[in-house]
Amino acid sequence: MRTSNVLRGIAATALTLTVLGLTASTASASGWKDGWLDSTEFGLFCQSDYKNSVFDLSASDDNFGDDFFKGSQSCAGQMVNENTASYINNSCGFFVFTNSGMTGDKGFIPEGHRGNASAKFKNRISSAGRYC
Repeated sequence: MRTSNVLRGIAATALTLTVLGLTASTASASGWKDGWLDSTEFGLFCQSDYKNSVFDLSASDDNFGDDFFKGSQSCAGQMVNENTASYINNSCGFFVFTNSGMTGDKGFIPEGHRGNASAKFKNRISSAGRYC
């Protein structure tokens, strides 16, 4: 009887947290890393000229090793780390780095800028830091 009461309590707590929008998962900014480049995000594309899948950020990310392109295009499911050919920055400035931990070669992409990654950064970007 005690076990069923404990289980009912756990279920009620889980339901309450779900209704309140609280979960045990890591919180992230609304809509970022969802494969849709919004008007306030920084997007990294797997192909030149802003083509194919996008990885969208609205905050810093110091390791792209656990991030994947989303969507239904051919790059979907591929790791973002060292697999970026172009970008669109709808956010404030972003620094990009060739190593995780925001180290290695560093480049700055200002707000409103878009382009293809230079030879120094193409398929080498491993982290990014938001700079506002």
